[in-house]
Amino acid sequence: MDMWLVLYWTGPIGVGIFLVCLGGMVYLISKADEVGKRTKAFVKEKGLEKK
Repeated sequence: MDMWLVLYWTGPIGVGIFLVCLGGMVYLISKADEVGKRTKAFVKEKGLEKK
């Protein structure tokens, strides 16, 4: 029963795993946003060069 409280999601290990996953998700979203901005700028630049 003691290990259940440690391994349950509100325990220290569960909260740690949650925070690691949350941080990873925020990192990946910011990385995708940066790639999207660079892609839009590249397309806009290419469009201006063709004119």
